Amino acid sequence: MEAMAKQWRHAVVGAGVVGGWHIGLIPKLPGSTLVAISDNNPAKSAAAMEKYKTTVPAYTDLNELFKNEKIDVLHVCTPSGDHMNPAIAAMERGINVIVEKPMEIQLDRIDRMVEVSKKNGVRLAGVFQNRWNEANRAIKQAADEGRFGKFSWASCITPWYRNDNYYRDGGWRGTWKWDGGGAVMNQSVHAIDLLQWIVGPVKQVSAYASSRIHPEIEVEDTLSCALQFQNGGFGTIVGTTAVYPGGPVRIEVGGENGHAVSEYALRTFKFREEKPGDEELRDRLGKITKTSAGASTNTDVGIDNHNLNITAILKAWEEGRDAPTHGAEARKAVAIILAMYESARKNGAPVEVK
Repeated sequence: MEAMAKQWRHAVVGAGVVGGWHIGLIPKLPGSTLVAISDNNPAKSAAAMEKYKTTVPAYTDLNELFKNEKIDVLHVCTPSGDHMNPAIAAMERGINVIVEKPMEIQLDRIDRMVEVSKKNGVRLAGVFQNRWNEANRAIKQAADEGRFGKFSWASCITPWYRNDNYYRDGGWRGTWKWDGGGAVMNQSVHAIDLLQWIVGPVKQVSAYASSRIHPEIEVEDTLSCALQFQNGGFGTIVGTTAVYPGGPVRIEVGGENGHAVSEYALRTFKFREEKPGDEELRDRLGKITKTSAGASTNTDVGIDNHNLNITAILKAWEEGRDAPTHGAEARKAVAIILAMYESARKNGAPVEVK
């Protein structure tokens, strides 16, 4: 792992499942120390520290953490609709911020976060760890090299499953106020980010959505969308937590000169003009992961790519530049999702992405 010249002092706000991942991985990051955590439920902080075999000061008030601890980076792992406030509180104190997906649930909140980071001369970045999956990176590189030629069609499909208890746990999932949406904002956001990262900006969407099997939630458990990219190509987005038992996320990209599919591995990687390394990539990246990667439960997720994502963030900051997943970049997936929600409310009417 790449060494860091700077020593980074980290704190985590939000000690739930995802916050726990951060608590566990920070000590493994180069040049990094976990110095404190904050959660308004002390039992969650205690459980996370026990699980990840660490002991640091735990606060129920983030302001008390800021007052008592010297930190360089705050990891925001609170419910999605409560990302802005702790992020801004940290940045106004000169602290850099890493925010779990989605960056926030409304564009004006993300724009405010970006504005505050610039005003205070600190860095802001989001977590989109699937960009560090090698199969996805191979497809991205091929796209950047123009190997697909003119894009015809591309899609991302997240056919996952969550039971009712998943939405009941914590009281915030499946709500507009705190989750910002359902299967798309919470689960499919990763695949949507990959789609726009690889193929380019989305121009317009037309979507349908509802809750098919989760009667207690306010938001969608299933959404299907047709879209047009700014480059003229067409695409499809499907996100659901209503497909038992849950299956692999599929990213598919096709054009006049090539076709590639990532589905837990590099399933297809074929081009009109082969390169010497293509066969090696297919052999090396064609193996299936041992976990469900979140398809069946939110806890069956490896954190290796989180580690790579956050290491890349810290390295960029150390070198005085924005991270690959900086605030404005993390905004893009949310803009697509909000346009899809608007279209679904209008019974599939086309909506431009802002």
